[in-house]
Parts: sequence; C-alpha cells; structure tokens
Amino acid sequence: MSQSSDFKNFLNDKVNLNQNRLNLLSQHVSAIENFLTKDEVFSVYVSEVVPQGSFAHGTIIKPVGNKEFDADILVPLAAVDGWAACDYVQKLYEAFGRSATYKTMRSRKKRCVTINYTGDFHIDVVPFVTKYGATYVTNRKTDQFELAAPDEFTEWLEGKNRITNGNLVKVVRILKYLRDHKTRYTVPSVTLTAALAHHVSDSTKLVTPDAYKNVANTLRTLADELSRQIAAHPSDPPYIADAGTGQNLADRWQSDNYQTFRARFTSYAQKIGEACDESDYDEAVKVWRDLFGPNFGTVSESASLTASASTKPLVPDTERFLDRDFNISESLNSSYRFKTVGYMVPRKGFRDGPLPRRGDRVGKHRSLKFKIEGSNIPRPYEVYWKIRNNGEEAKEAHSLRGDIHKDDGSQSWTERTLYIGHHYVEAMVVKDGVCVAKSRQDVIVI
Repeated sequence: MSQSSDFKNFLNDKVNLNQNRLNLLSQHVSAIENFLTKDEVFSVYVSEVVPQGSFAHGTIIKPVGNKEFDADILVPLAAVDGWAACDYVQKLYEAFGRSATYKTMRSRKKRCVTINYTGDFHIDVVPFVTKYGATYVTNRKTDQFELAAPDEFTEWLEGKNRITNGNLVKVVRILKYLRDHKTRYTVPSVTLTAALAHHVSDSTKLVTPDAYKNVANTLRTLADELSRQIAAHPSDPPYIADAGTGQNLADRWQSDNYQTFRARFTSYAQKIGEACDESDYDEAVKVWRDLFGPNFGTVSESASLTASASTKPLVPDTERFLDRDFNISESLNSSYRFKTVGYMVPRKGFRDGPLPRRGDRVGKHRSLKFKIEGSNIPRPYEVYWKIRNNGEEAKEAHSLRGDIHKDDGSQSWTERTLYIGHHYVEAMVVKDGVCVAKSRQDVIVI
C-alpha cells in the first residue's frame, strides 16, 4: 500500500533537484553557450549547446550526502577540416583557457571538458561532431571518432516515458536515489535508465491497465521486470542496448559490480512488492522506510511549504476546458492512439528536428510546429489544441494561457517560446461530439 502524496512529497523533499539549482544550471549553460558562440575559434562552428544525458532526460537527482550533481551538454558542430579526433576536446579546453572566468575552472577528460562549479556541481561540455552523415563524440586519448546517437536515445526514452504517463523518469530518479542512499552497489545512470526503459511497453499497459497507474505501480512493475531479467543472467549482465547506436550499455559494468547489483536489487525489488501488497498503511510505510530512509511518508513543514508552493498548479482565469467551455464530454478510448510531436522550425545555424530528441528542452525565441502523428483513429473526427504555460515568467507576463483552439484541418499548430518554464501543447481528438483521445507534448524552455 502507498499513498500518491507520500511519493510526491518524497520526490519533492529528498529526490528531485530543487528548482533554484535547476535555474542556476540553466544560467551557467546559457553562459557557456554565449561564450562559445563568441569565441575567436568556436564562433565559426557553434550556434548553440544542447542538453544531453540526465539533463536532457529529466533524471538528475539532488546530491545525496557529500556528492555533487553533474550535467552534460553537447556542442554540435560539423567536422572541421584539418582537425583530428583528438583535437576537438583539446581545442575546446584551449578556448575555455582564453576566458578569465573559465580558465581556472576547466579540466580535460577523454571526451569532454569539465567546468567545475566548486562545491555543488560540474558541467561536462562534449564536442558532438557530424561527419559523413553520422554523429560522433571524440576521444582525446585514442584519437578516435566514437559513434554516438544521444538524440535518438533521448527521443526513445521520451516515448517510453509517455507510455507510463510520466512515471518512468520519476522511477529512474527514485532508483538512482536508492543506489546513492544505500551505497551497496554501483551502476552507471545511463545503464540503469536504459535497463528500466526497455521494460516499458504498450502491451504491458493493455494486459495490466494499472501497471503504470502511479509512481508506486510503475516502480513495482519495472523493478519486478528488471529483477526477473537479471535472475536469468547469474554470471554476466544481460545485453542492454543503447537505443541510439545498439551498443551494449552493460559493458560499463564490471563483473563484481554486476554481481553485487544483482543480489541487492533483487532484494530491493522484493521489498517494493511487499510494500505494495501490504494492506496496512503503517506497516507498508515501515517497508518503504527500510528502503528509502526514515523520512519516507513524512515531510518537514518547511519542505512541505516549499513543495506545495513549487508544485501547486496555477489555474489562470484564461484556462479553458472542453467540457465546461465547449460542451464536449470526455470518454477516452484505450484502443485509440496518436502522438503529439513538436518540431523546431529551421533556423540558420541552429539544429532543428523533433523536441523529444532534446528531452523536450528548447531555448527562448524558437518557433515550434506541433503535429499529430501515428493516429489509428478512424475519420471523421475533429482536433482541438490546448496551450498551457507555467512558471514565474509566464505568470508575471499574465500569459499562463490555457486557451483552446479548433484545428483548421492541417492537424498542426504553431507556437513561439517566450517564457522559461515547463509548458505543454495538447491535442484532443473529438469524435461524434466526445473527446476520445488526447496527447501532450511537453515544452521545457530553458
């Protein structure tokens, strides 16, 4: 047994990276982008930087104990004539050395330059090179271009997260916290993320409609699936494919680390099942606390006030609803499916393409076009679009919106990003006067 409020409070209080840190991270990323686009060497090649890894996936967690958090950003550029693979990181390191701000904060790794913000976090800045139609990161040590497709991985993960109604990324954060809280095993975050996401499927949702109903159900479903998978691999880890390149992400595990993970995670999955099955709430909380610590199921008054202030939805007077304002009732048909996908309108020097490839993250002042894709809904039907902003900038500008517009027949909608915040555009399909399906594209403006 669990209460949704317990997991919501636990995520807000102990797991999620707090908003002021996210804001600070975004400010530093913008500063790095501004610096590189004006650098005497890189300004010719670089127009923007792009979040990647846990930053793009939304799975960064609050540091546990004395740990610090980190974020990865890509520096997209075409292959530069005369540069070998080993030159990209080196020249990026030299560029930061030309800055009075970054000179003492920089260090080199094999594939990136790290900018260290003392005491809390660091940013890994990764050259991301397009060469002969493929994309690569570069290895300074081996002087090799290494095939990489982080955009495809991020898009795949976003699709899996949609299937779980947004609960997958929350479960990834919770299990990353469990790893760092217990300190009983190590597992690379990308390996854990992919291992869990591979077990998300539409078929599971059809067979077991409550599989991804809430955070607790999703946690149990995925922990059970992963524990069964590793039980079938007693000696070596199972193959965990990178959704972008197909490479085996389990190669990042050393054998002894995998064995420890296998034993401990199996035990944790059993406890998760026990807590979910326990009919007595107080007894269930004891099991959850054995996993996550004594604060699960409770939240400090100050943290509760902070969490409620940051998560309480703002409902503006301008918000519209199909039932109230258009006399259209809702009866969603589980057999009907489609996907709302946002695309960045091409702009000289900037990367375009679908938002899911960027973890739904985009900068200010970009034009976006939203489309309906993969619909299996038989015609005729009508489409309505809802646009909803969130965040302090939109609030101060009196632009939280929530307006609804009937589609003009193009099955598309165009918007422009103006305010930092976590916004969305939702398409709603209306058939015979009833809303039978809807799909939302998040837009995270950084």
